[in-house]
Amino acid sequence: MLCLVAARAADGGTAVLADLLETTRLATGLRDGGALDPDARDRTLRAVGAFAERARGLGARDVVGIGTAALRAAADGPAFARAITAETGVRVSVLSGLEEAHLAYAAVARGAAGPLLAVDVGGRSTELVLGDGTRIDDARSLPLGALALTEETASASEALAGARGRVARVLAAQDLPARARARGARLVASGGTATALAALDLGLATYDRERVHGHVLDTERLVPIALAGAAGGGAVLDAGRRRILPAGAVILEAVARAAGAACVAVSDRGIRHARADELLAAVGTP
Repeated sequence: MLCLVAARAADGGTAVLADLLETTRLATGLRDGGALDPDARDRTLRAVGAFAERARGLGARDVVGIGTAALRAAADGPAFARAITAETGVRVSVLSGLEEAHLAYAAVARGAAGPLLAVDVGGRSTELVLGDGTRIDDARSLPLGALALTEETASASEALAGARGRVARVLAAQDLPARARARGARLVASGGTATALAALDLGLATYDRERVHGHVLDTERLVPIALAGAAGGGAVLDAGRRRILPAGAVILEAVARAAGAACVAVSDRGIRHARADELLAAVGTP
């Protein structure tokens, strides 16, 4: 779970005051139409409360939340969103898959030119968006996620083979990567999988968004980097991210290969940044 505290800058842009992370694994054990795990609900509720307190302490006048795949899939997702609002005062809206995809593209495409394929690997879904500059041509939300894939395998030894098989089956029905390849689109990845891989590749002891943003990863090194990090080779990862990173890397690797991308550019900007841009655009003064 991520928290962005931002303000409208004097030049009309977005100034980041804080960018926080806590891995609550809200989608733990979740199946479509099932209920959220009670412990995961509690972890997430506590984290939202702590994030909201931090944001208000930094002067935030409006604290809002956006729910993604876990709240879309869970039968009690809307009820949990309401419970968050009641407990913390944070108004939560649940995004559709396409809304999430559009925000993911807007986040990475700011100032971009030329064909672009944006990919955002999440816990339960992966968003793929093909466009040109800031124009979106097509968007898909795929039933692939780092946490979901990790939970589908019975043991660590089965994880890579199981994840690769599942990803291959889903991507076989998608033409977006092939269309991106035909157009020579650049591949830009956002989300926790991509930023964690970049941090590991850079050898960071603590996360540094300035160094992560724009870092380029070799497609052939994505899974080896993830496996090294999962084995304890990266102090920058928390236990939750370390566990699910190999599956996330498999998804990103498969998309990159299908799109003919020898490398992946990493964006530290994600859907939270795009949503903040939208909200702050309506603010009249810095």
